[in-house]
Amino acid sequence: MMMFKDNTPLDHLASDLAADAGQAWKDMADFPGYKRTIWRDTAKLHVRRHIPDARVECLPSGWDGKEGVCFIRKR
Repeated sequence: MMMFKDNTPLDHLASDLAADAGQAWKDMADFPGYKRTIWRDTAKLHVRRHIPDARVECLPSGWDGKEGVCFIRKR
C-alpha cells in the first residue's frame, strides 16, 4: 500500500505517475482533455485501486474550465 499524507495534492501523484512513464509534468498543457487532465484521471484510478483508506476530493472547476485542485484525503 502506498503511503501518503492527508491533504496531499493529487497533482503530486499524477506527476509521479507521468514521470514513471517518461513524461515531464512541466511540459504538459492544463486544459480539459489535455495530458495533465488525463494523468489526473489516472491518479484518481490509482487511488481507488491501490490506496483503499483514501479518497479524492476536488474543489469546483474554475470559470475557464480548468479542473479544480484535488487532494488525496484519508477516510
